[in-house]
Amino acid sequence: MKKESDYFESLGFVTSSLNGTLKIALTGSGCSACHHSLCMLGESKAKELEVTITDSAFLVGEEVLIRVNPASAYLGLVVLYLLPFLLLVGLLIGFLQMGYTESIAGSISLASLVPYFLLLFLFRRQLATQCRVNIIKKV
Repeated sequence: MKKESDYFESLGFVTSSLNGTLKIALTGSGCSACHHSLCMLGESKAKELEVTITDSAFLVGEEVLIRVNPASAYLGLVVLYLLPFLLLVGLLIGFLQMGYTESIAGSISLASLVPYFLLLFLFRRQLATQCRVNIIKKV
């Protein structure tokens, strides 16, 4: 069994509860692990999280604690930040080595992000199953 310190935690408020889906407005300045804006949560005005739940024990306006498994958080960082960066830089260097001008190489590299994020969008449900988020009532 994992300890509480083995998770990233953040506070939020339930903004809507409909058909087994909770929408939670995240508050605070980052999660309990670092309290900084590595994931840009600390700088945001309002972030909203959508979570599928099995019970409807949460009420709109209720304060909740969001607990995320670190493996899920790191998977998100890799898929949303690291892989696109590596794709962008790799293609840019590759096209420059092939003799393309900087503007063409840069344009093609940037354009390559469109199909990458389109694939992420198409496979968002499969990726969501990899993310472990627990919602706990704040007492």
